[in-house]
Amino acid sequence: MSSLRSEKVADVLRKEISLIINKETKDPRLQNINITAVKVSDDIGHATVFYTLIGESIIKSESTLDKKVLKKFSGMVRSKLSKTMQIRRVPVINFRFDESVEYSDNIETLLKNL
Repeated sequence: MSSLRSEKVADVLRKEISLIINKETKDPRLQNINITAVKVSDDIGHATVFYTLIGESIIKSESTLDKKVLKKFSGMVRSKLSKTMQIRRVPVINFRFDESVEYSDNIETLLKNL
């Protein structure tokens, strides 16, 4: 069960990370990232950021974004968040491709085939 505080932190993280991507990111590989959700652990030590790529395939295997780029980017985002957020400890950020869009698309095609 997630606490109310972790849900609030997740909401703030989603907004702040989206702002960082839109305004402060100069890397063209990262400018088409769309943050869909953020899950924060109860102790606010870890945050999983779910993303999709705007204008590209919704299938994870066809994603063109490299894990190394995202790992580097997460460090930069965490550094910027520590300067803007009023929180004692900024969580460690992990990026994961959001597969829920692909999953819902598969369910929709299955329902149409019935």
